[in-house]
This record gives sequence, C-alpha cells and structure tokens, in this order.
Amino acid sequence: MKRKIVIILATIIMLAAAFAFYAHETNLFRKWYVKYYTGQTLLDNRNYHLQLDTVRVIRTKLCNENAPGDSQRNAFIAAINNRIIPYWYGTPWSFNGMTQMPNEGSVACGYFVTTVLRDIGVPIDRVKLAQCASEAMIKALINPKYIFHFPEHYDLDSFNAQLTQLGNGVYIVGLDTHTGFINVSSDGNWFIHSSGRFPQMVLKEKVTESKVLSNSKYKVVGKISADDDFLARWIANEN
Repeated sequence: MKRKIVIILATIIMLAAAFAFYAHETNLFRKWYVKYYTGQTLLDNRNYHLQLDTVRVIRTKLCNENAPGDSQRNAFIAAINNRIIPYWYGTPWSFNGMTQMPNEGSVACGYFVTTVLRDIGVPIDRVKLAQCASEAMIKALINPKYIFHFPEHYDLDSFNAQLTQLGNGVYIVGLDTHTGFINVSSDGNWFIHSSGRFPQMVLKEKVTESKVLSNSKYKVVGKISADDDFLARWIANEN
C-alpha cells in the first residue's frame, strides 16, 4: 500500500514538474494573464524580425513602383496594425522602460511609440523623440495641417465622435503626461499604448472606455497616415 502511495506521489510530482517546465518554455501563464486582462494574444517575439523583413520588402516595392499616396497609406496602416503592434501587446510598462524587443524587458509610453515607428521603417531618432513632450514629438513627425487639438471640456464620447469625423487611419495622440497610437477604423476607434495603469502593459482598448484618455485634460492628435510627405519618407526611409 505504501509503495503504491509513493508511486502515485512520485507520478504527481513528475507531472507537475513537466507541466511547470512546459508552462515556462511556452510562457503559458503570461499568455493567460495578457489574454484575460487585455483580450490580446501574446505572440512569439522570435518571429518579430520576420515581420520587419516583410515590411521592408513592402516598402521597397512601393518605392520601386512609385506607388501613389493611397497605396502607401493603405500599406502603412496594414503594416503597423497587423505586423508590428500586435507583437507588442503584453510588453510590461515601466517609467524608464527602453526595450527594443517586444516582451523582453519593459517599455515606457514614448519609447513604445518611437520604437514601433522606427521598426516599421520610419527614419527617426528613437531616443530623442521618446524623451520629448508628446506634442513636440507629433510636430516633429507630422505636417501641422494634420494635427488637431481638443478643448478640455470634451468628454470621451465627443472626442471619439470627432475622431470618427477626422476619418479612418493611424494617429499619434498626446496627453497630459502620456502618448500612444489611436487607430480609427470601421471596427471602431482604439487606443493602443503602454499603460502605466493596471495591468501596466501594452494594450488595446476602446477610446470610449479608456481611463487614461478620460483623465487627461489635454488631448492632441496627429493623423500620421494622412501625411503624404511622411509616407514618402517612410517608403524611402529618408529623414
């Protein structure tokens, strides 16, 4: 009887150890955590460089074909939303975070924005722009006619409605002490940022449900995907 109990206990311990090893190797618990709190899937960052290579090929093709502005715009929106940003979901936030690889280390809000832009092929000084005030960063990247300020009294519903009027595309948003991307699309308006609020990670949330947006009196957005000069620099990878 005792021998059977020992065998059963040993088997349980071995199974538990095997599961713990599997969970560690596959990042299982963190995947569950990210999925539960953000609704996003934690992707394998070992594939990130393949996405960067694909975007580089897309840019080169657009440049060689002298593609029109709308083609550049659609390619940029698709690349940033489908190939770059998804790998960053779940990356931990910290005030001094400067990681250059999604889900390794941590990333502050400004460094999240500038690293994504650099990785998609925008020729920028990642560190210098990340340390700027958010409006200064926006002005350094985007033509003034695509930059929009919002009154302090705007609630989130009004802000969201105005974004919808400005049209589909990718925006950089500057807040009191924060920055991130806003994606306006037929699927809704989404705020994508490295959040210092719980759960303190890169996440995607509806504009109308964001406490970070709601708490900020100051809001400025730059519609980066509307700026043809910016897009031309992107495909040419020129300052």
